[in-house]
Amino acid sequence: MIFHLQSLFYALIFLAGLEIFSFGQGSISYLSLAFIFSAILGSRKISRKFDFVIPAVMAFSAWSLLYLIDFNIERQIFIAIVLILFYLNLLGNYRLKKYPQDQTAQGMLAASVMVAIFIFYSAIYGIYLNFSIPLWLLMSIFLFVTFFVSQQYFKSIEKNKKLVINYSIILGMIMAEIAWVINFWPFGYLTTGAISLILYYIFWDLTQSYFQDILSKRRVVTNIVFFTLLMAMILMSSRWLPAV
Repeated sequence: MIFHLQSLFYALIFLAGLEIFSFGQGSISYLSLAFIFSAILGSRKISRKFDFVIPAVMAFSAWSLLYLIDFNIERQIFIAIVLILFYLNLLGNYRLKKYPQDQTAQGMLAASVMVAIFIFYSAIYGIYLNFSIPLWLLMSIFLFVTFFVSQQYFKSIEKNKKLVINYSIILGMIMAEIAWVINFWPFGYLTTGAISLILYYIFWDLTQSYFQDILSKRRVVTNIVFFTLLMAMILMSSRWLPAV
């Protein structure tokens, strides 16, 4: 099943919020927050749990990242991509509620995690570059958001809650340290968001593989080699920001 009316309804509310913000001028743009908040509440209603962290991070990160996108066509493409993944997250949560072993739904949830993490890292680093927020706050936000997003995903594949919390904390601390490192990089928010996502994915995939008992040396080496090459390609093709 790839169609669920209630999920579609809240996804359209989410779309309305982003479109109002994209085209709104002045104070009217803040009406979009009411729509986005409604969509987040809807995600909780669909899952019947407090499993709305990923939609919340996705929603507010998308809302923030729209500040940094200048051209309308790019905004619309961005909104369309986020909308699809927002809907897949709602649908995935609904299907997992009905059948916890649904691998397709698990894939939907995993894809929405990656999008949520990417736009969050990009948005928060873009805000960090454009506004005078302290580095410790950037690191703290990386830590807490990474922890909550990871914890929500991992508990769908691992029933040991203590183990899920411990590994989610470790992932959060790793990404907080990475936030400190990227502070010295001469790159824009999109490049930084992409590299942060790659680093997060490496540790996320290893943790997921451990929970699913499919972790192997070959998987570890393959991940490290492939994603190191991918990061090198991104960095070599990115524009370096001038030192100020």
